[in-house]
Amino acid sequence: MKILIISGGVSSERHISFLSAREVRKALKKLNHQVSIFDLQEGREQMKKEITNYDLIFPVLHGEEGEGGTLHQQLKKFGKPVVGGDYHGYKTGWYKVPFKRFCQKQNILTAAWKKVEDSKDLVRFGFPSVLKSSGGGSSKEVVILLEKSDLNKYSTRKLLKNKHDLFVEEYLKGTEVTAGVLGNRVLPLIEIVPPRGEWYDYRNKYSGPTRLVPHAPSLEESLRKEIGEIALKIHQILSLGPVSRTDFIVYRNQPYALEVNTIPGLTSHSLYPKAALAAGLSFEQMINEFILISLTGLNLKKGANI
Repeated sequence: MKILIISGGVSSERHISFLSAREVRKALKKLNHQVSIFDLQEGREQMKKEITNYDLIFPVLHGEEGEGGTLHQQLKKFGKPVVGGDYHGYKTGWYKVPFKRFCQKQNILTAAWKKVEDSKDLVRFGFPSVLKSSGGGSSKEVVILLEKSDLNKYSTRKLLKNKHDLFVEEYLKGTEVTAGVLGNRVLPLIEIVPPRGEWYDYRNKYSGPTRLVPHAPSLEESLRKEIGEIALKIHQILSLGPVSRTDFIVYRNQPYALEVNTIPGLTSHSLYPKAALAAGLSFEQMINEFILISLTGLNLKKGANI
């Protein structure tokens, strides 16, 4: 099969997108597919021309360009199978403010939050808290505000100038876990243990000494099951296709949904492949399942945890 990977782009996650795309390309070649990578930076008109020569489109584009829904909305018009989900679900999942509202509507526990515009709004909300961009990714548009003086940090002042909607949420210090979904199955949870005194920021995601612990052994089995059920519920309602990954913080023995990754990272450091491996799937087997689900349109409303 001839497969076109769409990657690169112009967002702040361009480099990570290419790292993921290269891993996917290696896996697809091992599966005996003909594979090319198209850099979305070349433009969508050029992309249209490229697509005609391929049997399947595989977007590996992190950040708003790939995960925000507009790319999949455009790709749907070509009538070719695409590895991915419904673009409406992508929009709700990627943009953090709509996702917070989605969680509230679906009775999914999430940290108390409020849209903000300036530092005065942050003071009124209180501390400790977390300032986020609705359209941010890879923890680059996130600032933890432990006290009022943190409003003077460069990262805070820079984020307050962000073009997207901003919101602040209650800072919950607990156990961070992530739940990957593959089609209709919940993969083993991964517990994230950053260095003492730090959090899972961009550096710790891709180059820091963070420990990633498969099966989240510090959590009770009933709690792990509950988290998996919530992740699957999010995945199914948003129709996210073959793959998604939802991040949670467990605070006072209750799981709070943080965000959903509609195109999770597929690099050597990424959480989703580690969860698949914990389920007994090699990287190539995982990628092959993405393709099979995308081609066959398996019923993703029925499934069980693995």
